Amino acid sequence: MLVFALLIPFTISLFEAINGIILYNQVEGGLTHMRAIATIFQGGTRDDYSRYFDVNKLRQAQTEMDAAHSSFVDLSDELDHDGSISLAGSLLPNQLTSLRKIGHIAVDGTAAGQHVIKTALILAPKLGPALKKSHDPNHPYLDQDSYNQVIDLVTTIIPLMHDMNHYSQGLSLTGLPLSGSQSQMISDILPQLPAVDNALSQVPQYKDAIAWLLGIGGVRTALLEPMDTAELRSTGGFTGQFGELTFTGGHMAPLAMKNLGAYEEDHSHLSGGSGPIDRNLFDNRVVGQVAPGLYRNWWPFDNFGIRDANVSADFPTSAKIILDRYRFEFQKNANGLILFTPQLIQQTLQVTGPIVIPLYNETVTAQNLNAKLHFYQLDNAGIGKEKILEHQPDGELARKLFTQRVTQQLMLSVIHLPLGKLVPMANQMLQAMKTKDLQIYFDNSQLEGLIKKYGSTAKMDRSNAYDGVFVVQSNDSGSKASQYVTTSIQDKITVDAQGNATHSMLMTLSYHQKGSVYGQDTYRDYVRVYVPENSTLVSGTGFSQPQVHCSDPYCQAPDVYNDGSLLCTPPVTIGTTIPYNDNLPAADYTLNEIGGPTNNTTSDEPGKGMFAGWVTVPNNCVMKVSLSWSVPSLGSHAYQMLLQAQGGLDVNENIAISDAACPGNSDLHYVKTIHGQNTMFSIQKKGVNCTLQNKPVW
Repeated sequence: MLVFALLIPFTISLFEAINGIILYNQVEGGLTHMRAIATIFQGGTRDDYSRYFDVNKLRQAQTEMDAAHSSFVDLSDELDHDGSISLAGSLLPNQLTSLRKIGHIAVDGTAAGQHVIKTALILAPKLGPALKKSHDPNHPYLDQDSYNQVIDLVTTIIPLMHDMNHYSQGLSLTGLPLSGSQSQMISDILPQLPAVDNALSQVPQYKDAIAWLLGIGGVRTALLEPMDTAELRSTGGFTGQFGELTFTGGHMAPLAMKNLGAYEEDHSHLSGGSGPIDRNLFDNRVVGQVAPGLYRNWWPFDNFGIRDANVSADFPTSAKIILDRYRFEFQKNANGLILFTPQLIQQTLQVTGPIVIPLYNETVTAQNLNAKLHFYQLDNAGIGKEKILEHQPDGELARKLFTQRVTQQLMLSVIHLPLGKLVPMANQMLQAMKTKDLQIYFDNSQLEGLIKKYGSTAKMDRSNAYDGVFVVQSNDSGSKASQYVTTSIQDKITVDAQGNATHSMLMTLSYHQKGSVYGQDTYRDYVRVYVPENSTLVSGTGFSQPQVHCSDPYCQAPDVYNDGSLLCTPPVTIGTTIPYNDNLPAADYTLNEIGGPTNNTTSDEPGKGMFAGWVTVPNNCVMKVSLSWSVPSLGSHAYQMLLQAQGGLDVNENIAISDAACPGNSDLHYVKTIHGQNTMFSIQKKGVNCTLQNKPVW
């Protein structure tokens, strides 16, 4: 958020570490000046960045930085010439080379520090007072002129950072006079230089997009929504909470998470329940709303709202629907959307360390996160504790309050990460985008290009230049049962001499409750299988049909349909359903017949074919859904297939390909558990033999 507040401590930290390497009298003066800079900016609270823009402190720091730079220039000059050999004493040539590299890093680093302080002095009269008003989220930190100064600074120090990165390559600490802590500090800092160098080099190209994101000259808001993977939805999980990340001139307003159910649901008919916070919003902008476009052909609930709006597995499409619903319901604009799974929270906690939720006297770690979230969201004892501590009698609203506090505290921890953890955190975020544990959309083409370049936009691939499969599930049971459902997919693909491919897919859903699902026991899953546009259905079974097969308590046969498709451990109980519209033919206590996909002609995603229908799995049962389709030859090249993976879900994949172009091979196999990662498969031919190549794509 504050470039200067980060760059100055970074420079100081780096060269305090170098102090452990250069223990010679000739540079003690330079190190003394660097220590003095650290002392100048000490004091104040962790959140008080205004101390970095105190004019008097900056002038003192400028004097010390100039002196330190001069000392390091002298050192580097000595090390680069023959006369410096005597300085090194008994050091070996490679150790002397390391010292020379460190000398150049010190020169470039202090030169960068000089530029930072010079720019900070220019901005201090405006930025210092603005930072003191951090309590006012509407007060901007940077205007356009100030932002331009920052960009000029970054442009100036890019060559210096590039040199520092260059000298850090191959730098060996072996044999240098270092303590264990000094060696560890240097080892932590130097590997960050390539990432910092790369990040700074991108700034000039994306300066307009960064200004847009920071709200320079305006206000920018992105919605933040955690996804509950225990209730699987198209993008990865149910989105029942939201927060507004708002930037005004680089000033981020405090994040306050809110429960969408408090706006989009009416609990007044429940014991201890409450009505919606905004009755006008609920009555006029939620009640009677329907899913957009072709999603309404299957979406099973009335009163469509933001909580339902991630109906498309194409994340940009879901993002636009969510932002449109937000604009309609709350009568204000948001410019972006950030979705994330509990797995991202776990990964973040591995970097930040544990976080404390004081009101609950709880410490949340990467190891206990899921247990804590489940206790407070699904366990009546945890929900009861929330009702008491939060003074919220409505259990439906209370059960998400602990999770909201975890999200808010985690954001604070990330914002205040020490510099040594920023690069690991950034790398974690980029990797999470590739597994769809983090999905980001902005209404800005430049930023979307940047997301695509370094992470993933989580778009659905619509190319018909190669084969492709994308299986998407949506748990619409009104429960948190997805955490107890294991998904396995076997796909046997036969490619003939003309390049036509026939898929025979078996999808197995194994459902065994191990705890509370906070809702109905029977699992109702809308399964969509996206395929190339001109694909043809061959056969299928396992999808629910309108006709009733049996009712409680008469569904007790271990082989319920007597064909091996639904195998259960009695007693089998179907139980009640929640209210559905006509898109889901389900009634209390009944289990329907099964057959082929009920939707095999109309896709809800343009440019894709789709075979879809409802799959019903009672507790303690294993459901097998079979589907076969053919794909016409999609080109003269060797067979290729893109397997896209849904976010928030682990799938046990077993792929076997038999290709007529490979007479020397039996089936080519791929077996792996996939977590959100798209994979491109290609057959590589050599004579009569072939190999199956795979690579991740995003």
